[in-house]
Amino acid sequence: MTSTKRNFFIFLLINLIVWSLVPLLRLSLPLDTQEALIWGRDYFFGTPKHPPFSGWLAWPFYTVFARFDGSMYILSQLCVALGVIYIYRLAKQFVGEQKAILAAMLQFGIIYYDFSSVEYNVNVVSLALWPMCSFYFWQALQQNKWSDWLLFGIFAGFNLLNKYTGGVLLFAIGLFILCEKSARKILLNPKAYVSALFAVWIITPHLYWLYETNFISFDYIFGRGSGGDYAHTLLGHIIYPLKFAGAQILFTAAAWLSYLVFYKHSEKQKITNNSTQTKFLLIVGLIPFCVFLIIGTINGAALKSMWGFPLWFLLGTIMMYFWPCKITKESAKKLFLTMSGWSILFALVYTIQCLVTTSQRFHQDNRETVNEVLLSWKEKTGRQEPQYIAADVWYADMFALYGKNIKPIYWFDIEKNPEMSADVLKYPILVVANDEYEYNLYAQRYGKKLSAPIKLPLEISNYFGRVKKKELYYGFYNIRGRK
Repeated sequence: MTSTKRNFFIFLLINLIVWSLVPLLRLSLPLDTQEALIWGRDYFFGTPKHPPFSGWLAWPFYTVFARFDGSMYILSQLCVALGVIYIYRLAKQFVGEQKAILAAMLQFGIIYYDFSSVEYNVNVVSLALWPMCSFYFWQALQQNKWSDWLLFGIFAGFNLLNKYTGGVLLFAIGLFILCEKSARKILLNPKAYVSALFAVWIITPHLYWLYETNFISFDYIFGRGSGGDYAHTLLGHIIYPLKFAGAQILFTAAAWLSYLVFYKHSEKQKITNNSTQTKFLLIVGLIPFCVFLIIGTINGAALKSMWGFPLWFLLGTIMMYFWPCKITKESAKKLFLTMSGWSILFALVYTIQCLVTTSQRFHQDNRETVNEVLLSWKEKTGRQEPQYIAADVWYADMFALYGKNIKPIYWFDIEKNPEMSADVLKYPILVVANDEYEYNLYAQRYGKKLSAPIKLPLEISNYFGRVKKKELYYGFYNIRGRK
């Protein structure tokens, strides 16, 4: 093993440790992380927002670590490290080992691989799945081994089972097959069809779940993709794709800037004349981004910048391939240190944010809040813990996670909870709201069966003693209902 390769793996280990420890400055698990855990516990084949794969990974991992919240930060960083390793393995087949290591290191100039990777969710899982899926496809194309075809099918299935936008990657791979003459032989290869069958087999239970729940997950998708002040106006068709593109440029800027400086001070080389490799990198590396721009242009609604999470897994490889330069031991060391520096800088910024913020999503003591409300439940109702918690996503998942097998009813609306039936309304339910107005909306819907609200003052403080005061409102529905 070369010193560069050894240093690369040492860096990945250190980076994993640092980004697993820094978020421990938070008192609260991120919302998406709590949500994934509850999906893994309660929703097996689907959820109201996404396919279930991220939950399948999260809940077993959490339980193995004795439900230690910090384990979720470790899982996030394992996804990052695994994705970067597969980026290196894929890049090695295009630019050689030394450049592949530097291409993988360039990914740490992309905010998704550092600052934004703390919050375990479907996007973080996609950082691993997109490179794995692409690597095994390329391997299958080059070597035509059964193992590569089967692994491609498996990870393609998992990619779709993690987030529907995984289909954009498969679309890009399919487009590459059609555009590249040497790849079109796949269309006559029975191994490719067996691979596809594996992917379909993996996703089929979820498709059946979607059918049984009237495609409820699509309500979330269309809801997320229909907002914005200029939604569906002429200006919206222009401004939202531009804002999405601008966000992606900003989030990848450190990688671009680092390689620009590196390239400027290095001896230039000629681009490799390999049309198959060139087409693969351009189509698989850039078409997914173009697809999002086209969707935004046609739809005219806001595109979430975080949807760009997995799009740039080939960015470092594209830089090294299309703007090649001679790599010396000294220049490689400089670029390596530069990218390490970006990761350290992002970690320092995140540390400062954790120290100074008074955000509820960072410093609310979730366990203490849950325990205090559940103690009140027991005192006022004479019952043990409730079977159900009705609240927004933040509080519903919080109580479901830190209570004893409490099931969430999101927004106290049975129609938004496909695993629930109207029968749950025959049971006592703990109801939690962010403010009195929200609680009164529930009261208007459910009338006298919902008790008057109880106010719980909250104090959320940062590490410098600054305090933000907030209130939580809770009450009890159908308190005389079934036990």
